Order: sequence, then structure tokens, then C-alpha cells
Amino acid sequence: MIKNRLWLIPFCVFGLQPLLHAQDMAGVDTEPIPLHLIEAASNQREIIISGLDSLKTLSYYDPLHTAEDSLVFNRMRKIQRTIPLALNEKIKSYIDKYISRNYNPYMSKLQGLAQYYFPIYEKIFSENQLPDEIKYISVIESSLDPHLVSRSGAVGLWQFMYPTAKIYDLTMDSYMDERKDPYAACYAASRYFLDAYDEFNDWLLALASYNCGRGCVRRAIQRSGLQNPDFWQLSPYLPKETQDYIPKFIAMTYALKHADEYGISVAATDLAWEATPIMVEKPVNLQQIAHAVNLPVETIKKFNPAYKRSVINASTEKPKRLILPDTEHLNDSLLYAALNNQLEVSTSMLANVDDTSAPTTPKRPSDSATRLASASGKSTTKRTVTYTTYTVRKGDTLSHIAARYKGATVSQIKTDNNLSTTRLKIGQKLKIKKS
Repeated sequence: MIKNRLWLIPFCVFGLQPLLHAQDMAGVDTEPIPLHLIEAASNQREIIISGLDSLKTLSYYDPLHTAEDSLVFNRMRKIQRTIPLALNEKIKSYIDKYISRNYNPYMSKLQGLAQYYFPIYEKIFSENQLPDEIKYISVIESSLDPHLVSRSGAVGLWQFMYPTAKIYDLTMDSYMDERKDPYAACYAASRYFLDAYDEFNDWLLALASYNCGRGCVRRAIQRSGLQNPDFWQLSPYLPKETQDYIPKFIAMTYALKHADEYGISVAATDLAWEATPIMVEKPVNLQQIAHAVNLPVETIKKFNPAYKRSVINASTEKPKRLILPDTEHLNDSLLYAALNNQLEVSTSMLANVDDTSAPTTPKRPSDSATRLASASGKSTTKRTVTYTTYTVRKGDTLSHIAARYKGATVSQIKTDNNLSTTRLKIGQKLKIKKS
């Protein structure tokens, strides 16, 4: 059916061109084409071009047997972006599970958590020029639970094992475990996916390696004897869990993209407030922060799951990230005192805070980032900036280099090195700011 329609596109898109030049061919006395016809044709062209996404096929699919198969197939094509999607019996079985009545409470919970975590992931992936769809891997890995610990010892939203977390510069000590930090762990995952895609040049294999390891994928390629295989070709040579991993990812992507159509609602969570991450350079007591924003300390800890204690051991040499929910009853004076470790001499202000009051209603902040930065007192803090030097290698891009260094961004590297473009030369020296 698709092929039968393809001949219409050149006519609809370009069919107006002879009309537009008709007066040139017929002479200058020919009456001009009415403006409304030109506008109508232009609008039709835009509609057709915007619909070209629906003509994309999937990377792999089984024969379609039912009307439901066709519906899912067409929806899948329309949501396909950078990462190639597919539709086969295994994927359909997972879709059926995720959209079932039994799974509805679980999926609604995921939808609620996604409202908080997905914007964080999307921003980080955009900074590193990674496909937005990778965010659904975190759903498969942890069900968006930062405290999840697997049977093999993997921890956090992106389920990092200890050795891999060390490779990607995540801090794990008696005070914190950055595998549970939504920002730090996502930056580390970004670096992994960039490295994996650089090696395999196939997004599904890069994602598969996140489950079984890059070494496992390398060995599978060697056993297969295939040259540059895609995931579906290599799947029989991969562990059973990894064979199921990509179908689960694709099915979850589809189900959450079409949550409304399947009656999957957005469940309420304790992360409903807009939140602002700030870097603190002094020890901070989370109990005092809770007083300042008028929320239970348990809620503050849910926004800051990486910290094992009620005190953040920040310093000028090792600043730490504090995620602050912004409530309509946030007390700037208390917040300033808490962020500057002065609250023990400001007990009179605590009398104005009702510890037994119910949590305030979530709201969207207007100038919260400015206000919180001001309250942190960072404008008066002087900090020595240090850099490391990186030598550009073959195949490097600014986004790949930025992803290798914690806290680095493409724009910051360009600024620090006075770069007007993203073009690099092999052997070029770049200074990278240490976070």
C-alpha cells in the first residue's frame, strides 16, 4: 500500500511548479496565478513533507496478521527516530504485557516518575548529542528507582556495577553513591553509550552492550563470523537476557509513547515539585533544608537519593550537587542560613515554621533558579578553577570529548578554548575544566 502511494508525492509536492512558471512560458500578458491557489499548494506540500515520517519502515518486522498488528506497526514507524525500532512476536508479547490491566498500576507509576526523571535525561542527552530514546533504557534497568540494587550488585537508576562506575568517575564512599544521583549517573551512562556506539556503529548493539558488556558483544561478533552485523543478526549469539533486553526496550518505548491510548495515567509521586540543582561548597544539613522549603526531610532525601547521611560533606575542593524542590512557602532567609551552615545561630527563625504542616501544593517556579543561587551565597565564593589537557585523536568530536569528562559540555569547551566551530584537528590540545 505504501509503495502504491509513493507516486503521488512528487506530483503533490512539485506539481505546482509548471503552474508557477506558466506565465513565463506563455508570455508576460498571462494573468498571474491566484494567491490562494499558491498558498493552498504550499500548505499541501508542508503537510505531505511532515507526513514522510509515516513512510519509514522498521529495521525488522514479522508478517502482520491482524488489524492490531497493523496499528502497532504504523504507530511504531511514526515514533521511530534515530534508534531503529522493530516489531516481531517477542516485542508484541512484551507490548501486550505492558498495556495489560494487570500492569496498569506499574505503568502509571512509571509515567509519574518519568515526569521528573525524563526532562533531566533529555537535557543531558541533548548536551551530548545522544538519541532521546535512550531514556527508556533507564526504565528497563531500574523502573526509575534510584535505590534499586540488582542480584548482581548493580545500583541506581542506570544500574552501574562498581567497577564500571569507577571507570566513569562516579563517586562511591561512606557519604554518597553517585550511581543513585539522576544527574551524575546519566552523565556517566551518556559516556558509556558514546563509547559503545563508537565501537559498534549500531545503536541497538550499543544498547545491548549496556546489558551484557562490550566484551560480550565483541565475542558474539567473533563467534558469528559476521561482518558488521546488526542486533537482529547477532541476537542468536548473545546471552538470553540480552536477546530479550532490546525487545523490552522497544516495547516499553512504544507503550509509554502511547500511554494515553492504553489508559495509562500519570500516578502521583513525591517528586511533583519543580526542582533546581545547585552546587554547594560547604557542609549542608538536609534537615535544615527541609525546614527552609517546608517539606518533610524524607521528601528532601527523595530528591537527593545519592546521599547516605543527613549531611552533605561538600567543600570548595569537592563541591556537591543539591537538588532543591521549589515550594510556594520556600523561606529564603532559612534557606540562606541552611546553605551557609548558619542555622544553628538562627533558631528564632525556626519558630515561624510549622513542622506539622502538610506539604505545600506543587507549583511552577518563575525565578527559582536565580533566587536559589542567590540564597546559596555563591556570588561571594571564590574558587580556583583547574584544567586538564586533552589531545585530540582520530574520530574525536567535541560531544565525545565532553562526555568523557564529568560536568564538561560542548559550549564550555568551545568557550575555554576560543573555538568558533566544532571542527577539530588530530593532535590539537584542548583544556578541559575539572569539575
